[in-house]
Amino acid sequence: MSYTRANRLTESLECHQKALGIRRELGDRHGEASSLNLVGLSHLHRRQFAAAEERFAQAIGIFEELGATNGAANALSNLGLAHYEAGNVARAGDDIGRALDTHRSLGNRRSEGNALRILSEIQRERGELDEALRSARAAVDIAVDLRYPVGEGYWLITLGNAQQDNGQFGDALVAYQRSAVLHRRAGNRGREALAWHGAGETYRQLGRNQEAAAFHRRAAAVFRELGDDWHQAIALDGLAATDPDRAPDHRAAALRLLGAYDDARAAALRDRIDAGPGHRSANR
Repeated sequence: MSYTRANRLTESLECHQKALGIRRELGDRHGEASSLNLVGLSHLHRRQFAAAEERFAQAIGIFEELGATNGAANALSNLGLAHYEAGNVARAGDDIGRALDTHRSLGNRRSEGNALRILSEIQRERGELDEALRSARAAVDIAVDLRYPVGEGYWLITLGNAQQDNGQFGDALVAYQRSAVLHRRAGNRGREALAWHGAGETYRQLGRNQEAAAFHRRAAAVFRELGDDWHQAIALDGLAATDPDRAPDHRAAALRLLGAYDDARAAALRDRIDAGPGHRSANR
């Protein structure tokens, strides 16, 4: 898990797989399910969606066999996130709806907040903008009530995204700024850069391209240092839209980074970048 926070995803996956092997040798079924869930998250962070979905499904099966309802619901939330990131929004919505109902029935508010964050992104993509804003606000409210700054920082990015889509640009900038501050305190540079990217998208929509480009440039630099090719490509796409003098270079660099990904969302992003200016939308 420490390797994951440092974006050292290969080492993270190796550790979780070793732990999984030990727990299987011991006959620790609950531990096996927990490790399967963590292996799935490692694959998810690497955008290896088929492997992630398989591991989450295996974890859910074992948790349900053991009557571990909370564990099964958490793995189901992760499965929903994997479906969403892979571009399967319909299945993601079904998964998150069921997980959210379980989290609420168990009174697990932290997990409820996480599910609401994912639901908000799904609702944005379905064009349900008012609902997306309500879900994101509810998630942030839970984090504040629980005094959970890690969740607050991350879920504020989703709130900023929903505020952007609803034309609440000033509020979105406040959300991204607060998120960046919280992530800086926590030492999470990747998520701080996500907040910067969100601010850049907001300034772009306000027509303030010089400020937008500065935020996208900072975000792209951090993602490059972290070896996060996916988010670096997204930041470069934003930079191409706000730095017209070097836009072809930024688009070409983004396309090179995207070459390693074969999922539907990556293919759609490549097609949009190939189509050139005027074909982009914010926050994805």
